[in-house]
Amino acid sequence: MGLKRSRKLRTFFVQYLFALFIGFLMIILIVTGLFFVSLQSGFIISVGDVETSIESQEAEIAAAETVSADLIPNTCKYATVSAEGKFLSGNMTKAETLTAWDSIQKGRRSSWGFLGTGFISDCYFPIERKDGFCIVEYSSLSQFSPVILREHLPAPEIVLVWIIIGAFLVEIFLLSKIYGKKISRKLIPLKNATEKIRGKDLEFEIQYSGIEEIDSALQSLDTMKAELKHSLEAQWKMEQTRKTQVSALAHDLKTPLTVIRGNAEILDDTGQTEEQKECTLYIRKNADQMERYIQMLIDLSKVENGCPLKLESTVTRIFLDSLYAQINALASVKQIHVETDEKDLPNTLCLDVFQMFRAIINVASNAVDYSPERGTITFSTFSDGQTIRFQIADTGKGFSPADLKNAANQFYQGDSSRNSKFHYGMGLFIADSIVKQHGGTLTLGNKSSTGGGMVIIKIPIQLQGAFGFHASGEDNVKTGIKIS
Repeated sequence: MGLKRSRKLRTFFVQYLFALFIGFLMIILIVTGLFFVSLQSGFIISVGDVETSIESQEAEIAAAETVSADLIPNTCKYATVSAEGKFLSGNMTKAETLTAWDSIQKGRRSSWGFLGTGFISDCYFPIERKDGFCIVEYSSLSQFSPVILREHLPAPEIVLVWIIIGAFLVEIFLLSKIYGKKISRKLIPLKNATEKIRGKDLEFEIQYSGIEEIDSALQSLDTMKAELKHSLEAQWKMEQTRKTQVSALAHDLKTPLTVIRGNAEILDDTGQTEEQKECTLYIRKNADQMERYIQMLIDLSKVENGCPLKLESTVTRIFLDSLYAQINALASVKQIHVETDEKDLPNTLCLDVFQMFRAIINVASNAVDYSPERGTITFSTFSDGQTIRFQIADTGKGFSPADLKNAANQFYQGDSSRNSKFHYGMGLFIADSIVKQHGGTLTLGNKSSTGGGMVIIKIPIQLQGAFGFHASGEDNVKTGIKIS
C-alpha cells in the first residue's frame, strides 16, 4: 500500500487552537446574548434603571417628613444625615454612612470596596432635605431582580465572567479529549506495526496514518521489516542447511565407526601380545566414545528438527515405576539414595512415553552426576488436576545465577563445579525441547533446604484436549518468525 496524502502534525494543533478560539467566541456571544436578554426582560436590573428609579423618587424623598424604606428602590440602601453629616436613620451602617459622607464632601459619588467576589464600586446619590441630606447607596454593577438571587449570588457581571471561564474550561476538556482520540487513532498503525515486528510476524502490510511525521516513522519500519525479513530468511536457511549437514555427517560417520569396532573385535579373537591387546582396547574404548559423540549429534538434530511426537495414553503408575527403576540403576553406581514422593496422581497421562522418559532420565542423570558419593536425590510427582509436575532435586552444589539463566541452552556447560567430562551441555537442552513439544515448561532452581540443584518439569495431563496439539513436530521446525 502506497503512502496516502499526508498532513503535518502541526495541522492538528492549528485545528485544535482554531476550534478552541471559535468555541471561546461562541461562549462569549451566547453568554453576552443571554445577559442582554435578561436585561430586556427585567430579570437583571441595570445601573441606569436604578438611577432612574432614584431620580423618580427624589422629590418625594426631599419633601417627606420622615424617610422610610418604602421610598427607596429595593436594590438600594439609604441613610439620613444632619447638615454636619451625623447619622440619623436608615439601613446603612454608621461606618458605611461615614464613608459615603466623606466621598460626597470630597466631590466623589462612589467608593471602592471588596465583597468576596471582587472589587466593586458603591455609588451615592445625595438628596438635600430641609434638616440635612438623604444618601441613597447603590451598586455600580447591575443586580438580579429576584431577591433570593441578589442575596446569594454576586453581581450578574461577575456571574457572567464565572460562566465564561467555566464554559471555556469545559470546552478545553472536551476538545482535548476529541483531538486526543484523533491522534490516538492515527498512532494505531504505528502501534500495530511495532507489535507485529516484536512478535516476529513479518508478513504484514504497513497501514499508513495520513500524518506526515507518523508515516515517515512507518516508512522506516517498513524498510527495517523488509531487511529484517530478508536477513532472517537467509539465517533460517543457513541454519537448516547446517542442521541437515550435521545430521547427514553424523549418520555417515556411523559406517566407518562400525568397521573400526568390527575389526577391533576381530583382533580380540586373534593371538596378540599384551601390548597389542592394550592397543586394541584403546581402539575399542575410543570407538565407543566416538559413538557417544555421534549419537549426541543425532539426538541434537532430532530435537532441533522437531521430532514428531507419538502421543498415547499411558498408565501413570507403570510410567513412574519404569522411571524409578532407571533412576535407581543410575544412582546405584555412586551409592546415592533415591527418595520418591507422590500426591494426587491421575490414573493416565497423554504423552510420548519414549521422549518424556528420555527427558526425565536426562535430568535425573545430571542430578546423579552432580550429587556427591552417598548423596540423596529426591524425585517428587504432583498433580493439580490439569497438569502433572515432576520435580528432581539433588544434594550437590546447586545452580549458579548464570546456570539458572543459561543451563537449558544448547552446549552450555556452566560452572566447573557442576560440570562433568561426560556432559557437553545437551542434557537439559534436549529435555527442555521435549517438554516444550508437550506444551509444558522446564524450570531450574535450587532447593532451599539442601542448597542442591532442582529441576521442575510441568506438562498438561491431557495434552491433546488442553492444547489442541497434534502429533507432528513440523511446527517446531519454525524459528518463530512468520516468513513465506
